Amino acid sequence: MSTALMPVDPSVSPQQAARVLSIRADLLPPEIRDGRRARRVRTLIAILVLLVVAALGAWYWQAGEEKVAADEAYEEMFQTLTTTRAAQKTDELKALVDYQDGGEVLNKELATIQARDLSWTNLINLIRDEARAENVTLSEITGGLAAEDATATDTSEAGTLTISGSAQSKKVVADYVNKLGTLKHVTNPFVTSVNKREGAGTGPEGYLFSLSVTITDKALCGRFTDDCPSGGK
Repeated sequence: MSTALMPVDPSVSPQQAARVLSIRADLLPPEIRDGRRARRVRTLIAILVLLVVAALGAWYWQAGEEKVAADEAYEEMFQTLTTTRAAQKTDELKALVDYQDGGEVLNKELATIQARDLSWTNLINLIRDEARAENVTLSEITGGLAAEDATATDTSEAGTLTISGSAQSKKVVADYVNKLGTLKHVTNPFVTSVNKREGAGTGPEGYLFSLSVTITDKALCGRFTDDCPSGGK
């Protein structure tokens, strides 16, 4: 059998003529390529889902830890508040709580203040108003409250006043004394002296007098009651 040889191109060397050409060709069917691509996509999606689930799990775990810490802080605060309220009911703080709430201690202190509260301004104004009405000129008024004595039997006597002044006559002095006797804030007016003024012709007031009165418990008013001479307050 004879074989026909191709004529050799003079421009091609023997090495070039013997060189093997590298040729690549994808001979896989399309369904195999699509299946592999689908598996890669499913794997990538599964990995992404796992990462998202892991992130959500970490977030829920952190939120749960913070909730537990917040619950512990709330329980501690609630326990502190409960303990404080319980302590307020103890004997150590009972007096302070009762005082702030207007309790028995405060009421007793107010009662004590009211019992010895005398409006000296209003009482003196009352004495002066009566003197002016009777044409009497007052020169001095002194007074004081009686000492507190738990054994005292006459609780209506709160103190005494000493009144000095001048008047035109003894009758005017007597009328003034009688007027003082009608008041409820003072009682027992008693004249201690009435003397004719030396050089009486130089002024209308011819007699100097001095008298004392007892302050009654009706005058013990002032800031806490309205039953005061000259309107109280």
